[in-house]
Amino acid sequence: MRLWHFLLDLYLGKRGYRASFIAYGIGFWLFGIGILLFMSWPETRWVPAIVFRTILINLGLVVLILMTYPVIFCAFKINDTTRPKSRFRRVMEPTIVGAMAPLYLLLFVSGFIKSYLGLSFLGIN
Repeated sequence: MRLWHFLLDLYLGKRGYRASFIAYGIGFWLFGIGILLFMSWPETRWVPAIVFRTILINLGLVVLILMTYPVIFCAFKINDTTRPKSRFRRVMEPTIVGAMAPLYLLLFVSGFIKSYLGLSFLGIN
């Protein structure tokens, strides 16, 4: 129960800018490590490697997509004491996060279509 409460607070931006940005960074690194494994073993048939990289990529993308709102919300919340003092960082960090969000959503949806819906569209069971 405490985990769900913590995750909900994190998603709603109640934990502050710094915690939201750290969670966004963790999602970015999960996604990056998954992509690195995908690029280093593109045609592997070893099932644990395929499962591990798929989990890393999709979990990273989910975290990136879900943490976009709290990062942007907390960056412009005036009473948040954890946001950066520099005006440049307060504007540029959420701008870059917001600009990259559609790309991450596109990657997540295309991965879902490729893995699940593509098979049903082609009639393969």
